Amino acid sequence: MSRLDAPEAYSREPFQRAFEIAADYVHDLREGLENGRRISISVRSIERLIFLGIGGSGIICDAAAKLLSGSGVRTIVQRSYGLGSLDWDLAIAVSHSGNTAETVKPVMRLMDAGIPCIFITSGGALMRLAERYGVPVIPVRGDVPPRYAFPSMLGAALGALEALGLIRISLDYNGLEHHLAGLREHVPLEENPAKRLAERITSSYPVIYAYNEVREAGYRLKCQLNENAKMHCCYADFPEALHNDLEALPDNALLIMPRSMREPPEISRTIDALSRLLGEDMIFSIRVDARDEAEELLKLFIFMDYVSLYVAVLRGVDPLSVPRMSRLKRLNPVYGEVIEEVERRVAGR
Repeated sequence: MSRLDAPEAYSREPFQRAFEIAADYVHDLREGLENGRRISISVRSIERLIFLGIGGSGIICDAAAKLLSGSGVRTIVQRSYGLGSLDWDLAIAVSHSGNTAETVKPVMRLMDAGIPCIFITSGGALMRLAERYGVPVIPVRGDVPPRYAFPSMLGAALGALEALGLIRISLDYNGLEHHLAGLREHVPLEENPAKRLAERITSSYPVIYAYNEVREAGYRLKCQLNENAKMHCCYADFPEALHNDLEALPDNALLIMPRSMREPPEISRTIDALSRLLGEDMIFSIRVDARDEAEELLKLFIFMDYVSLYVAVLRGVDPLSVPRMSRLKRLNPVYGEVIEEVERRVAGR
């Protein structure tokens, strides 16, 4: 029997807590969406929108920008301290802690320029700035590590866009719950594709290839394997990767490819050719049934999160803590400088 089918693997911490949080995915998404829909902000018109976020928050921004791609709104996702432009109609900043320096610093520049802002956060410096300057805040779940608040924050972002009249979100929550139920820890390996992929990953070097329609889901898997499973892996855009790293793939590489119901025929034929070149056993495709683009992304996100947790179980590593990242934030002087600037502003100095 696979270790992933042993009930005792999930009965002790930190795995018990991690899987408890994962089981709340759809509930947290729904609550975040409802909170986002309640946002109120006065904006003339929105033709240029900047999202600010890094790490998992950055993926949320990417997904929101993708779903906006057909709306005529120009969007970018800002992932660093600097700003290339101040010509925006609205800024949406996403930071679970509210203390992410790469997000807080540019936000203050946008506020100084008079750009209307919305904050998605559980507290921290962003919350203090919001209280001081009257910035609308969408609260998110704060009792979990940042990457586990992903559904709460993603729902908040999508709900805000709907409240602004930019998109329409209609989700089949029962369908999402059914999808999640098929990936849970009590579902045996032979019926659970997330467990099967996790088993393959632990005996391989994972290489994630993702094309435009599913890029965010592929990158989410990369980040979750890094943080939850403490496992290094490779991520590359497809088909760009075929012109760069194909010759360097190690013999034990496992190509993991999220696939879309909107997959262009040229991409399908290219993947078929790649499979003939490398062998079918070297490629693991991930497909989900979905009604539309939003549901497809959400189901893929859920799948990726479960895969990373199962890999953490197999590797015996803590999927909740990120000690190096926590220490780096303490050592990085930029974080302290940004928080000090926030405190000066809040104090009116």
